[in-house]
Amino acid sequence: MNLLLVSSGLLALIGAGALTWAVRSTVKWRRDVRRAEMERDDAHTIKNDFVAMVSHELRTPLTSIAGFAETLGATWEEMSQPEVDEFLSIITEQASILGELVEDILVIPRLDADRLRLWPETFNLSNLVHEAVTTAFPDPGGTVTSADGKKTSKADISVPGGVLAYGDPRRVNQVLRNLMSNAVKYGGTQVLIEGFPFGEHFVVVVSDNGSGIDDADTNRVFEHFEQVSKGDSRSATGIGLGLPIARKLARAMGGDVWYEKRFPTGSRFCFSVTQTPEVQERILTQRAQAEADRREGAIAR
Repeated sequence: MNLLLVSSGLLALIGAGALTWAVRSTVKWRRDVRRAEMERDDAHTIKNDFVAMVSHELRTPLTSIAGFAETLGATWEEMSQPEVDEFLSIITEQASILGELVEDILVIPRLDADRLRLWPETFNLSNLVHEAVTTAFPDPGGTVTSADGKKTSKADISVPGGVLAYGDPRRVNQVLRNLMSNAVKYGGTQVLIEGFPFGEHFVVVVSDNGSGIDDADTNRVFEHFEQVSKGDSRSATGIGLGLPIARKLARAMGGDVWYEKRFPTGSRFCFSVTQTPEVQERILTQRAQAEADRREGAIAR
């Protein structure tokens, strides 16, 4: 009799435990399903926003190229040489913008998949900074006028000469171009590019006298396809890839990109680049090990 009672009690206990496990498993399953549905909806929204932004940004230079080329072809004989040169200059500029946009779109997935080949070497960072400024501020006096003609931004450079750095010069140029382009689009009328050594890195700072970034947005601007203004309220062109690309490229070369407030107003975007191959190799190895440890810890949990 006692044995029967004990057995019944064990069966009841096991049954209760199994029921509890089943309930918890069901709740967890439903939670996982809901999380997957939310992630799917978020991915769908991001995809639609991305397609809309890319379509808009691609259409702008393409329309300019087609329009000026068509006009040039139809009225070539009637135009003066300065007019022809102006039209050709606009077509070339818009083609360059189109090429940069396509390059930016392709870089992120290649970086995420670790398929972007970098060609690091020792190069003259001072010269490269000046080249990037010339490209970003092509008008006389180191200025650039916005597409709507409402704002002219002027660049001042304070970077010492003869600074050597180690990285992929093409990608370093891309980082600088994106930071300067960001300052032109969202900053004020004055842009300052300065540089100084910092430990084993050299830091280039692109600052402006604009309104700055709210504290709540300082991390969001480094996320893919993010702009502080979106939809119909967007005040500038771009697909929100410039800053994420700059940060990813900098980190892939052993450096980093971060934001600081500028006093009394404005923004400071800082870009650090390694100065020797030994430093770059050590930093990349440390970061790879830290990422491996993080993933192993996540799996263990």
